[in-house]
Amino acid sequence: MDRILCLLPLSLALCACSVKEDRSACPCELSIRSAEPLMTEGSVLVSVFQEGSIVRQGMLSGEDFDSGKCTVTVPRKPSTVTVFTGITLMSAAGGRWLGIPAEGQCDEVYSCSEPVDPRGDECECTVVLHKNFARLDIAVIGMPEGASLRIEGSVQGYDLLSLDPCEGDFGCEPEENGAGWRLRLPRQRDDSLTLEVASGIGTVGTVPLGAIIAACGYSYDEPDLPDMSVTVDLTRKDAFVRVAGWENGESYSIVF
Repeated sequence: MDRILCLLPLSLALCACSVKEDRSACPCELSIRSAEPLMTEGSVLVSVFQEGSIVRQGMLSGEDFDSGKCTVTVPRKPSTVTVFTGITLMSAAGGRWLGIPAEGQCDEVYSCSEPVDPRGDECECTVVLHKNFARLDIAVIGMPEGASLRIEGSVQGYDLLSLDPCEGDFGCEPEENGAGWRLRLPRQRDDSLTLEVASGIGTVGTVPLGAIIAACGYSYDEPDLPDMSVTVDLTRKDAFVRVAGWENGESYSIVF
């Protein structure tokens, strides 16, 4: 999938207008900015939709977006502005969705969707970004020596208009993080996530990670996804879940 590197030309021909003419057909200069400084590094993908189709889309640096340099020319029609920040490895495919690379993790993306009605010569759209990924820390008790971990799921990216997670194959090995592992998860559509423990002779066990996370009451419908940690005990077939910000880190014990 090709990375969009700069603001693309407007797909509709727009003419300049003088002050004496009917200006209803003239373009509007739409400025897009965040209500707060960006939370993560990486690029920013901005899309402007009108009647369900993209009229402007492009990628710019987080520094340029933070400094107010995102201005696009659009027709004077009701629009939806969507913004994804924190993009490093993910890329836009066909303009309509932001995809996670094969064997890769979700970027530290923050996103938002904002309606705007650019009727004048100039219009400003201020967006409020929400955390659209979750850091997952994993510890495994009773893991055989030399074994490895793999996470598999059914979300491969995000729809750029609705911001909804897009169905697709997701699979990667989490990164080692001290005594455990860490992974950045996209927002999920269901509880189908699995944790596979494998050794040189084959699969040692498959843990229903999505069901374990759901059993503690974690919801992917939250505007800002909390981070979480899961300790899996293969010898006892149970797990402990801790969600950031919940009751001072209260843990939940779950048998699987």
